[in-house]
Amino acid sequence: MRLVFLGGLGEIGRNCMALELDGSILIIDCGLMFPRIGMAEEGDIIIPDFSWLLERKDRIVGCIATHGHEDHVGALQYLLRDASFPLFGSALTLGLARNRIAEAGLVKRTEFVAVNDGDRRHIGPFDVEFIAVTHSVPHAHAIAVHTPRGVILHSGDFKLDLTPVDDRRTNLARIGSLASNEGIRLLMLDSTNAGEHGHAPSEKSVGAVLRSLFNEHRDQRIITASFASHIHRVQQVADAAIDAGRVVVPLGRSMVNNIRLARELGVLTIPDNHLVSADDLDDYDHDEVCIISTGSQGEAMSALSQLAKGDRRFLTVGERDTVIFSSHAIPGNERNVNAVVDSLLRRGVTVVHSGIADVHATGHAQAEDLKMYLSIAQPEWFVPIHGEYRHMVANAELGVIMGVARDRTLICEDGDCLVLGRESLVRDGEIPAPYVIV
Repeated sequence: MRLVFLGGLGEIGRNCMALELDGSILIIDCGLMFPRIGMAEEGDIIIPDFSWLLERKDRIVGCIATHGHEDHVGALQYLLRDASFPLFGSALTLGLARNRIAEAGLVKRTEFVAVNDGDRRHIGPFDVEFIAVTHSVPHAHAIAVHTPRGVILHSGDFKLDLTPVDDRRTNLARIGSLASNEGIRLLMLDSTNAGEHGHAPSEKSVGAVLRSLFNEHRDQRIITASFASHIHRVQQVADAAIDAGRVVVPLGRSMVNNIRLARELGVLTIPDNHLVSADDLDDYDHDEVCIISTGSQGEAMSALSQLAKGDRRFLTVGERDTVIFSSHAIPGNERNVNAVVDSLLRRGVTVVHSGIADVHATGHAQAEDLKMYLSIAQPEWFVPIHGEYRHMVANAELGVIMGVARDRTLICEDGDCLVLGRESLVRDGEIPAPYVIV
């Protein structure tokens, strides 16, 4: 069993890796990342270098999407230009990925295979199990690959939220069962918040803060900005708005599309009589409206950025508006977010962000959560994944604290290759893994 890391190790985003077994290749995630300051021109994105995969494209038996965030599925439209393979994931994950793939006209290059929590699928020679985890997008999965060399567990992005909005918790019981029975040969664990002490707060904690803000700014029009894929956050904003007697107005193409998709799948509940098109905004007073907008990361072409610049196609914002940034800036996006905040303030808008109120809860496990996960999984070998180098080092230290031998913990970077043998996990050279700027 060979593991090849194409992205996501030493950076936030661009998550992509491959497993090789019996001449076949299984991809886990295929994401993009945003450029850091000075790395690329504004508006560019960065994807993995697919050269190694494309040289072996006839051996690719499929790609698993652990969840629907762009840093895990956003590069599929670029890989599918030159390769064809089926895509596996939850119905919502596939729906979010399909939007971008359809925009690129590449839907016929893949087959969308929906899976449910607990499903076990044979994908070529790979025996893959999909385990429910809680994250900041619904219906995310951890991946357990049952192999001749033992169980490989890929955590995906996750948090341990005991009171999630949809009551779908990370299935620690199944992870414990794997550990107690088959045993977990290798654990690859999300490192994003490994350096943050304590436990990640529940997503539901944001709901109470939002209700308070809606009451505090009851005479103003309220515009919230969050990731369009953060359906749980959209649900909480919508609930707070409806309770305050407001209609909900999606703004931005991805927000409109994702709300429609989530409602069709029953993941999001907003009554028809409370959901209004942006075209009908003139029919409502400011205190009757809640706009849910794209643009929480300061994206140049997003709806919120256009409002901040004074684009009048949607509406004009000013002293009677409150904008709530219900998110944290992804590393590399801080300058863009700050520029949008400055522009809004210049127009007299009241701006609320996570530095002022607890309007965001992370989707990633923090140190105590990761220690809990490690104590349950009891892996024989441990490879921290998903995060900057300092995050992975912090995660490795948590593993040592929880009993993983230091010499059985490998900190890897993009391009590294590993081989899992009968008795060992060893490094097996490198492949080119440079940034590809699009």
